[in-house]
Parts: sequence; structure tokens; C-alpha cells
Amino acid sequence: MPTAIDSWERALRILSDHNQALCPPPGVNSAFWVPPVRNIISPVSPETVRLLFQGWLRLHEMVITQLGGGSPLHLTSKQWRSLLEVAGWRYGEPDTPTTTGKRRSEMGQLFNQLCYSSATPGIEDISRRLVSWNGTPLVLHEEIPPHIGREIIWEILELGFRNDLVMLDSMLNDSSMNPAERRSLLNACWEGTA
Repeated sequence: MPTAIDSWERALRILSDHNQALCPPPGVNSAFWVPPVRNIISPVSPETVRLLFQGWLRLHEMVITQLGGGSPLHLTSKQWRSLLEVAGWRYGEPDTPTTTGKRRSEMGQLFNQLCYSSATPGIEDISRRLVSWNGTPLVLHEEIPPHIGREIIWEILELGFRNDLVMLDSMLNDSSMNPAERRSLLNACWEGTA
């Protein structure tokens, strides 16, 4: 597991402005399957970082369901950030005349669809819902313990890598295996998932 979260945070903050300047090549969708980790760990305010972590914990089961169901989310970095905010603490009515407000409104609608499709009850006040990680309840107004933060970041990075591998394999695979067999073969790359 990564241990140098502070170093990554500094590096991501330094590099975060550079990736926005480059346009993806034609035909390349540069969206993300899961939120970029930089969206969660790079804010300066520890409270914002905590709330973004909590937003992910409210979303992660729904996102994993989408990834496994063949219709994964494919969002830009800014859309992911807005979705994490909606799930974390900004569920109310956004200021729609602004670009950020419009994006937050769109992510609020997407969030409602995710909640509806996953049968998550009581979505009206999800930002107050308690969160937990691997059975450990997390207090809403307390910092997330560093070891739990590292585990959450590891999960996000692993999910992204797995989905990138599946997508790359689907583009390069010229075997005659059917898709279910191919998924099984790829899943065997990870211990306990075959």
C-alpha cells in the first residue's frame, strides 16, 4: 500500500494544472471510471478532504455496481468532484445559472439515478448518513484515520487500474474467447477473484 500520502498530495497539486492544458487526441475519451484520487486528497482544507472521502464512501458501492454491470460511469475530473460533493455535503439545490451550479445540478440528477437504481433508501438526506469502511464506522465530524484514508485511496486506484486493464484488453484482444471467459481470465489476475 502507498505510504507517502503527503508526497503524493504535493506532487498532484503541482501537476494538477498541467493536465488541463492538454486536449485528448481525437477519438479518445479522457474521462475516468472512478474519481481521480487528486480530487479527494488535493484540497487544502482538511475538512474538504474529509467530506470528499465521505462522499466516496457513500458512492463506492453504487459505482462498483455500475462497473460490474457493464454500464460504468465515465465522468470528467470536474464531474467526479461535483458528484463527490453532492454525495458528501452539497445535496441541496445548486445555483444553476453558473457553470459549476449547472454541473452540480447534473451530478445531483445522476446521483439520484444511482440511488434509485441501487435501491438506496432515503436519498434526500444522504449527506448526513453515517459512513463506514470495512465495518469500521467513521464519525462524520472527525478526521478519517490515515490508515483508512490509505486503504480508500488504494481501493480507488485499484478499481481504476482494473477497469483500464479490462478496457485495454478488450481493444487488443484478438482471441476467440467469449467475453465471459475473458473476464474470468482477467479476474484470475487478482488473488481470490477468479
